[in-house]
Amino acid sequence: MARTLFRQSTSPTPAPSMSGVAPSPVSLASPKHRRPSWVVAGVVLVALAALIGAWVFAATSETMRVVVAARDVSPGEVIGATDVRVVELGRSGDVRAIEPDEQSLILGRAARGPIPSGTVLNTGLFADRAQVIPGGQVVIGASLAVGAAPTAGLAAGDRVDVVGVVKSNGAAGATGEASVLTTGTVWSVEPPSTAGGSAAWWVSLLISADSQTAVAQAAADGLLRLSLVGVQG
Repeated sequence: MARTLFRQSTSPTPAPSMSGVAPSPVSLASPKHRRPSWVVAGVVLVALAALIGAWVFAATSETMRVVVAARDVSPGEVIGATDVRVVELGRSGDVRAIEPDEQSLILGRAARGPIPSGTVLNTGLFADRAQVIPGGQVVIGASLAVGAAPTAGLAAGDRVDVVGVVKSNGAAGATGEASVLTTGTVWSVEPPSTAGGSAAWWVSLLISADSQTAVAQAAADGLLRLSLVGVQG
């Protein structure tokens, strides 16, 4: 008679759960954390600082287009389109200037005084042609021989004493005696022409109307001299 043997398993049998349900698996991975609000705030501050820096750079490097004198302008000269040019300058709130689209404010007006080339122009430098010569004064011209002008650098705007040399009765030429006829301002100067061979200077003077007769007579007689007046300190 044959027998069948059964070997008992040595593996422990898991204990049944009290509830009859198998336990849930547990994850060993670290939990994910949300980004803190201070990180977001930091990113915003960095972006804002970059924008402010870009704005400051643009503001400090910004330029403006202004109108300047294209040449030396004498007092009383009327300004035309060819007498001005446009340049770019760093923008500043302290600069009084005419912008290119405002040229009509000064074109056709006369300079109140001498304006060197490159001067930034503004309306205060000009006036109506009729208002340039102050009341009670006149502009008179004179041809000056060599030595009658005080310096070869005589220029518009210089203050001068207008001197008349006294001629003795019956004497040829003039004596050394002289008198100051008036004090005036050089209006314009034309040096001797090298092409024509003339040695005479043509000078226009702004003087008082009361002295124009004496000055004109001295100029006609060739007895007019000019001397520079020092600036009162």
